[in-house]
Amino acid sequence: MRPTRILALTGISVSLLGTAAADIETSIGAGYTSEYVFRGTNNGDDLFDLSLDVSGDGSLGGLGDLSWSAGLWLASFDGAANTNELNIYGEVSKSLSDTMSVAVGVTNYSYFGGGALADDIEPYISLGAELAGLSLGAAAHFDSSDTLDHDVYYELTVGKEMELDGLGTLSLSAVLGHFDDGAIDTYYGLSAGLSIAVSDSITVTPHISHIIDGADDDETFGGVSVGFDF
Repeated sequence: MRPTRILALTGISVSLLGTAAADIETSIGAGYTSEYVFRGTNNGDDLFDLSLDVSGDGSLGGLGDLSWSAGLWLASFDGAANTNELNIYGEVSKSLSDTMSVAVGVTNYSYFGGGALADDIEPYISLGAELAGLSLGAAAHFDSSDTLDHDVYYELTVGKEMELDGLGTLSLSAVLGHFDDGAIDTYYGLSAGLSIAVSDSITVTPHISHIIDGADDDETFGGVSVGFDF
């Protein structure tokens, strides 16, 4: 499951937002990660993934200027049960000030290949802020399908980006996730990635993460991704 975030379910469409085609940005990504760890749980090894994301800006009645994004994430991995996953998401966000924004969205998780689970639909709301050079985030994700042990998953994040002359952009982030029920109560994670621009539209990012979930052994895993922007 990628915490990303179906546009139709949010009640917003590109035409309603009045977004011109020229304002739409598209990105495609592909990557490999040694282990598939999602929200503190190790789902398997050798994760290969593909992603497609589109985003834009527009306006909607009394809500004023809005930003929107939608996309999908397809994954294949060596797991004990599910070995393939497809996530489809949609999100609408609005700036509350120069440093703060709010977003609402929904993600549909689908599984197939070896003991596949039923689909799970997860609406969410999040707040983001920029403070002293740090990116801060708080989110609540709601399991509306009743297929998981928990009803609500809460997440706090903090991130920092630094330009390294001649090398690329170093991204550092930390996460604290909490479930209101389930095998894992709270977990913590640290991640680092170095985004290297090999052209105006292609970026290569090696990355590494460490997760502490309080139930199993700590997990350290890494990989590399390639992104194409249009």
